Amino acid sequence: MAESVIPPPDPLAPRGTPLGASRRGILRWFAAFVAFVALVHSSMLLLYVATDFPLSRTYARQVNGWMRPLFPQDWSIFAPEPSKFNQHLEVRANVDGTFGPWIDLTAHDNAAYRGELLPSIEDQLVLRRAVSQYRSNAARPDARQATGRSARYLLNVVLVRLDALGEEPGQAVQLRLKSTRIPAPGTRPDASVTRPRYQALGYWKVRP
Repeated sequence: MAESVIPPPDPLAPRGTPLGASRRGILRWFAAFVAFVALVHSSMLLLYVATDFPLSRTYARQVNGWMRPLFPQDWSIFAPEPSKFNQHLEVRANVDGTFGPWIDLTAHDNAAYRGELLPSIEDQLVLRRAVSQYRSNAARPDARQATGRSARYLLNVVLVRLDALGEEPGQAVQLRLKSTRIPAPGTRPDASVTRPRYQALGYWKVRP
């Protein structure tokens, strides 16, 4: 009687334990959920950039609530406008009823990115976008209602920056924006023109 020869295993054959029926069902539902979220985000993005589209005007509030402040579309990269001011965000913490010194968060960001071989443009724009979004909403007629989400986002960014610097946020933080005019090329800087100006942005309590 001839001995049976067991063929060697196929190296291209799938390995591992096959998924059970319940796990396959969960995986299908998860894939469907991801596809649904991707479809909703793509639709919101299309309505967000199509400003003259009637449907985008009808659902402008829902679209802005989805896209801002996490998914803003900044098209100025294609036609940048030179800035006339250097703007730095400064913060000071209130610890046990006493304010500490002002901390220039923008200067710390610039120092961290200076000398980097491949700096992240997204990391550089986080603080600037948070400030710009908050100021834009604060200038609207319904500023009190409009600045709620952008204020929380700005505060979260500031708290993350303070934690990275090893600074204690205390019970509350105060923010201000320091603006210094950039002299035109070929002109002598005038001390009265280039003197920094300060704009108070807000005072927020820090949640324990």
